[in-house]
Amino acid sequence: MKKLTFIIILIASFIVVSCRVKNSCEINHTGSIAVINHYGETVELRINNEKIGEIENGNVMKSDRLVGKYDINVVKFPNVWDTTVNVVECEIVEYTISK
Repeated sequence: MKKLTFIIILIASFIVVSCRVKNSCEINHTGSIAVINHYGETVELRINNEKIGEIENGNVMKSDRLVGKYDINVVKFPNVWDTTVNVVECEIVEYTISK
C-alpha cells in the first residue's frame, strides 16, 4: 500500500512540475518589432511595404508579427531607412532611427 501511494504521489508530482501555462507568443509563434524614432521629426513606418503608421519624434511603435524575416522601411522624404529584421518567438527586435 505504501508503495502504491508513493508511486501515485511521484506521478502526480511529475505532472504538476511538467505542466505550465504557455505564453500567447509561444502558442501563436509571434514576436515583436519595435521601431524607435530619434530623428527629430515624425516618420512613416512600413513593414513589408504595408503602411503601419506614423511615429512622432521620441516615440516607439511596436508591431506583433509571426516569426520570420520582415523588411522595414522608415520614410521621411527625402530620407528612407531600409533594413531587414528577423522576428524570434517571444522576443522584441528593436530598430532605432536617428540623424
